[in-house]
Amino acid sequence: MSAVVAAPIALRRSRSVLGQLARKEIRRYATHPLFLLGVVLAAVTSIEQPDEVMSSLGNVIAPATAFGVFGLLVMSSLVRGSDQAAASAGVTAAGERTRTLALAASVVVPLTASLGWLAWAVWAFHRWPTAPRGIIFGPVGDAWAYGVLVALGVLPAVGGPLLGLVLARWANARGAAPIAACVLVLVTVCLQGLFEPIRYGRVFAPWTYFGGPYGTTADPDRVLLLSGSPQWYCGYLGALCALGVVVALLHDREAPRQRLFVGLAVVAAVALTLGTLAMTQGVPETIINPLSASRS
Repeated sequence: MSAVVAAPIALRRSRSVLGQLARKEIRRYATHPLFLLGVVLAAVTSIEQPDEVMSSLGNVIAPATAFGVFGLLVMSSLVRGSDQAAASAGVTAAGERTRTLALAASVVVPLTASLGWLAWAVWAFHRWPTAPRGIIFGPVGDAWAYGVLVALGVLPAVGGPLLGLVLARWANARGAAPIAACVLVLVTVCLQGLFEPIRYGRVFAPWTYFGGPYGTTADPDRVLLLSGSPQWYCGYLGALCALGVVVALLHDREAPRQRLFVGLAVVAAVALTLGTLAMTQGVPETIINPLSASRS
């Protein structure tokens, strides 16, 4: 009987500790200098009127960098601080799994900031719509544009920090996060659609473009639409974020992991399915804007 009564009490106590730690990590994230620098960067890049070719869709690199790449570094710093505090507390410290969940909860901070950017981006997209020679033409419209803004401007604010959490748990070396950030940027450059032979499968990358002034042989600035669906890509990125949380939690070998392994397989299968849909649905192939991107 006592065991039956003790179980819910222990559960409530665990949730209370998680809530306290989550609030602490949220405050630490919100006051981290690199996050504040990212907020300034995203704000500064949103001051000027976007160009007629891309509208606000051309600004997605700013929040992706400010909240995604910077977020990877911020989270790595938070994990080190959390682990050091736990080591100092000794036996009274919360377990690693609880600390990991609290750190994961702190992504609400960059997510909120990115949603603020999204509000501006949607407003700017309608305030300064693309010209006929721009990226909105043919089979795409507002829904496609919203998908691009969410996938490339909002979801990196979650995925970047969670990637930092995974790295800090499994590769706890001081230089791992900066190296990973550089590798992430390099992979993004290679898989953004610049190289035609790998454009079709580029949507399995954690960040990629869906169109822009890629040009043709005769017109280097001509706008192209690339294949794939940004809406399904949003789902794929969301699944990657969930996968990151599971992988980070799996590092704690002292807590039961059977359900996590099952969850890992399920989420991986979902991510693969959504990635395939992102690749095969939407724009079926590269489409060239019939109008030249130049004003002349």
